[in-house]
Amino acid sequence: MLGLLSVRPSTGHDLAESAERSIGQFLSLTRSHVYSEERVCRSGLLDVTEVVQERFPTKRLYEITAEGVEVLEAWLDDVELPLARQRTLFLVRVFFGDRMASGRLAELLDAYEGATRARRDRYAEVVDRLADRPRSTFRRATAMFGLAQAQAGLDWVAAVRPLLLEACVVEHDRC
Repeated sequence: MLGLLSVRPSTGHDLAESAERSIGQFLSLTRSHVYSEERVCRSGLLDVTEVVQERFPTKRLYEITAEGVEVLEAWLDDVELPLARQRTLFLVRVFFGDRMASGRLAELLDAYEGATRARRDRYAEVVDRLADRPRSTFRRATAMFGLAQAQAGLDWVAAVRPLLLEACVVEHDRC
């Protein structure tokens, strides 16, 4: 949240949308994460300004404070990274694929491939859109990571599909 608010002050709603469009692609943020800004305000990391609107309820505009910038910079300076662990239910299903009918396994692989291809294409669009924006180099680099990761997933499914489907026939005649 501090990073997003360091780019521009935002309302909670705008912050949630910005998170979903940007870092939400690789970091799961719920609305409750975003709407925890009251706690962050009490800690002195954010300021809040109430903006009265004529036809809508008053909105709250959040802005990072100098202390918030210090906390953000300290976090960014920390090079210790915890081991990244992905929660991928698809891979759990593949792990137990020997318990599936071969047709269902093929459908699962098809669904993964389709979703991954769509994700790859979305990342490619972002990479292309940011190509001519020098101030977006870091955001483009992040999208390039997503693009490479999605392509690796497509390469993986192409390589394992024949192995998995063959294993269904040869080993179990069940999946």
